[in-house]
Amino acid sequence: MLIVLAGLLIITSVIFPLGGKTTATGEFGVNFFGYETIYLTTGVLYQMEIIDGMDFVGGADFGIHTSSNVSGEIEADFLIPLKIGIYFPFQVEKLQYGFGTGITPVFQKTYDGSGSKFVIGPYINGSIRIKVHPVMSVFLQVQQDLLFGKPDWIYTGSRINIGISF
Repeated sequence: MLIVLAGLLIITSVIFPLGGKTTATGEFGVNFFGYETIYLTTGVLYQMEIIDGMDFVGGADFGIHTSSNVSGEIEADFLIPLKIGIYFPFQVEKLQYGFGTGITPVFQKTYDGSGSKFVIGPYINGSIRIKVHPVMSVFLQVQQDLLFGKPDWIYTGSRINIGISF
């Protein structure tokens, strides 16, 4: 899966002009997957300007949710959502806000024996970035996912992330 993401980043680097601005981001937050389980997430995001006012975005998160079983052992569910899309930034002095949309494949592995789950679907998000240094900004992003896949076929969820961009 990370190989696929790396391949997509390489392909987009070749397809789109190399002169555009790029941003690397480290983030953490929460993912309200299906509004049933809350995952603590951390991730990386790569953003590359395609044309003025439109950026390509690609990234991956790693999420974990833990709980105690009846014998007191801690068990974990894992969530790996990917993000591939476009982002439309609007710059106002030291503040940037924007809107993004794209597709998000999500892999989930649960400890309860239900096995692995793969769902995929569109997302929309909004973010605010504040420039705190000539090469660094902090941001807050809220995202809404609409995912499709077995067994329930329709999954919705929200994500809230904060992070640092370079």
